[in-house]
Amino acid sequence: MNGKHIAILIGSFALASLAAQAQSWCPPGARWMYNSSDPTLGASYNSFTYAGDTVVDGHAAQRIEQHGVITHIWGNDTLITTSGPDIVTRTEPGIVFWWMENVQEWDTLYWFGAQIGDRWSPGWQQGSDQWNGVCDEGGYLQVLGVDTTVIDGHELRTLAMGMAHDGYVVDMFTIVERMGNTTGYFIPRPTYCMVDECLCSFSCYRDDQINSPSGGPCELPMAVSEHASGQVPGSWMAVPMPFADHFTLHGPVTVRQGEVGLLDLTGREVLRVPFQGSLLEVDASGLPGGIYLLRVQDGQGRSSHRKVIKE
Repeated sequence: MNGKHIAILIGSFALASLAAQAQSWCPPGARWMYNSSDPTLGASYNSFTYAGDTVVDGHAAQRIEQHGVITHIWGNDTLITTSGPDIVTRTEPGIVFWWMENVQEWDTLYWFGAQIGDRWSPGWQQGSDQWNGVCDEGGYLQVLGVDTTVIDGHELRTLAMGMAHDGYVVDMFTIVERMGNTTGYFIPRPTYCMVDECLCSFSCYRDDQINSPSGGPCELPMAVSEHASGQVPGSWMAVPMPFADHFTLHGPVTVRQGEVGLLDLTGREVLRVPFQGSLLEVDASGLPGGIYLLRVQDGQGRSSHRKVIKE
């Protein structure tokens, strides 16, 4: 057997392994919830629910219904309910595409198989009427870090993402394989080209096998206060936020032989400290002011990411 045939066999085996390990997108019961609007609006939220399969442009696809609720200030009386157009997605190993109805094209929504330095744009320039003519082609998402996390026994790939424009990272967020964006809106929004007053913080995700974060119910909206700015997925908190020179990291579990790190907007690690216990004061006085990516890693290699800001 010559080298060419060996390479083909190895490549075929690697592709098959990737397909076998890939986590499903939109399994039965899949639902995403994001808190929306001002925190004083209590239980206001946006939900995205897998509603069934369809065929679009010759591809087997998934139909995801959008639903929104705005409640009375400091109360639970529903004032407004909204229903957006369905989001239609399809998958290939390691990637999720979404169908842009107005231009009749598929574009990349989540690239779970991407590596550090890879980039894509979720069709901002053409995916929605409100963005047409406003977002130029200089915007894209770029992978700054790759890791894994375990949720309800499932090992999922996590990507630390930078939202970039003309070569500069202007914001950061995290996506998790199968779940998608866990620090913002369902479709990552381009902060550089539109004013978006919606906080749209991730509330929870669940399907027939996973319930996240922390096993919280996705059937009912979760309080905005439970997901305040500065919270790291997995119930870790970093306060105050923004911070001056020091911030305190604390959480509900005791970590043994863990690490805490800060990454700058290029993805370079600029601070690393060992971490044991459930409380740690982090000294970042030697770093310039700006936006950083906080990474909390336990002794089993599981990690969480969150944007933090130094004044």
